[in-house]
Amino acid sequence: MINLWEQKMRKYKKLNEKVNKQFEKIINRSEEVNKNMKEFIEVNNRMLDNFENLDKVLEDIDREFAEKTGILNKKDQIFLWTAVALQISRIYIVSEITKIENAGKGELEEYLKKFQEEMFKKFQNTNDGMNQEYRASLKQILTNKVPYDATDGGKKFGIFKGANHRFATLGHDPILGYIFGTANILTNTITTVQLPLVLSYHVQYNEIYGNPQITKLASTGLMFLKVEERIKEDKITVALALIKQIIHIGTDLYTPKGIQIPGANLVLSKKNAERLTKYISTGDIIKITSSAAIAIVINFIISVLHNLFYNENDDISRELYNVRTRKILKVSNIIAESLNIVYVGSSIVIGEQTGNPILKEEGMKRIDLGGYIVAVHQILKSSSVQEKIRREYLENRLHDKFLGEEYSFLEGE
Repeated sequence: MINLWEQKMRKYKKLNEKVNKQFEKIINRSEEVNKNMKEFIEVNNRMLDNFENLDKVLEDIDREFAEKTGILNKKDQIFLWTAVALQISRIYIVSEITKIENAGKGELEEYLKKFQEEMFKKFQNTNDGMNQEYRASLKQILTNKVPYDATDGGKKFGIFKGANHRFATLGHDPILGYIFGTANILTNTITTVQLPLVLSYHVQYNEIYGNPQITKLASTGLMFLKVEERIKEDKITVALALIKQIIHIGTDLYTPKGIQIPGANLVLSKKNAERLTKYISTGDIIKITSSAAIAIVINFIISVLHNLFYNENDDISRELYNVRTRKILKVSNIIAESLNIVYVGSSIVIGEQTGNPILKEEGMKRIDLGGYIVAVHQILKSSSVQEKIRREYLENRLHDKFLGEEYSFLEGE
């Protein structure tokens, strides 16, 4: 009887413990629900308040972003105006180097010819002074004249009909000239384009390597065979001929006639190749690409240096600092190119109104097309990155505004 009573008591205790545990869980859950409800009401009130003033909230965040990424502080201003000064210097230097000057009178041509003289000076004592058919002497090669500049005698062959001699010869092609021009220098020949044919002619000089005359038809194939022989027996002379070719193209780049774009006279008539060169020449392409390349290098240097001055203790976040870097690049490019446009435009207008063609030419030669291209690219790229970072900043700040802190009812979401 007693054992039965004890068993019933043990079962009652266990049941009582289970009931108590369940009751405690219910109480805990009620407290958690109550807490969550309070938090939810708090968040809901905060969101309703922000939604009612959403325009002002967005305006405040945008103003905050603009202040943090502004470049009116001393450090950024130093970088900005340094970049502007470098870009303006680039425009001036490139324009000076590539200015159009009359053949035989230009500063660039004079410099390149003196450079050639200095380089060739130690070879002047050579005994190789006798020109032969398909073989120019070393003394002939060391002069500053090239055979494909010869024009006397060309009339009887109809070589230069309708255009300047530069547009009839392959030696003046900025790419093919390295092959044909060098071969012409080594063999005293001139290779011409007479569509659809490519023909070579012998060029004869007097005893002092002057007064070049186009004398008779030559074989282009044999010309290259003789060049091959010269390469095997005298590599130094071939190298000197190649250097002479490079320098000669350089002296012709920024003269009134200019140098055609590669292969122009192979697909166009001589006359049309000359017309095309008035609008776009190899010199123009070199000027545009070199100016653009230098502008990119300046932007890169300013970007690297500005980032090196980043201080995580004093400055804003790295992302917002990057926006300031890009603003410096964008604004400096805009200022430099705007000043260039104003200078070019005013020079042309004043030159037109005063009848001063020299002033108009001065304005035209300062056009910085390569810089314009880089500036437009920098504006588009910087604006895109800035907008992406601004959106991320806006999202983060809106999250802070609407929620403000972590809430238990959002845990596990």
